[in-house]
Amino acid sequence: MNKFVSHTLLLAVILLAVGCANQAIPKKDMDGDDVDLSYSDDLSKYRPTIEAKSISVDTMQMEKNQAIRSSYEISNKMNTLMDSITTRNNKLATLSGYTIMVYSGTNQVEAGRVRNRLFDILPAMEAQIQYKLPTYFVKIGEFYQQIEAQPLYEKIRKYYPAATVVPEQFKLEK
Repeated sequence: MNKFVSHTLLLAVILLAVGCANQAIPKKDMDGDDVDLSYSDDLSKYRPTIEAKSISVDTMQMEKNQAIRSSYEISNKMNTLMDSITTRNNKLATLSGYTIMVYSGTNQVEAGRVRNRLFDILPAMEAQIQYKLPTYFVKIGEFYQQIEAQPLYEKIRKYYPAATVVPEQFKLEK
């Protein structure tokens, strides 16, 4: 009889814990507005201040700069090298930036579910699934700087606490 009571009590505690657990199903943003990507913060307290000393022009003596001649002139070789680097960079056509990685795992079905939930949460943004053997990545947003991703990151993090801002190479349209 004592065993029965302890098992019943244990079952009741487990059901209570499961029933009170937070359901991780994101809900659509009912505000009607999309993500506010504006960010403002007063960083003036971190900027160094420089006291400028006034110098009169009359007391300064101006010297004219002269070009230095070298017996080892490499400007032609340097121009050729710079042209080849420019050509190579034009072929690459990528831009360094940041994106928000919401899911990373080997389950394709779960990656699809996360992408669909992101569409429900943020209908104006397009989440992308990338596959690099053997991992699926769900990413959203394209930002030049990491700080530009913060408002969207904070909103997504409410639903997906494991989301993170990661560096990414974006292909440029030609």
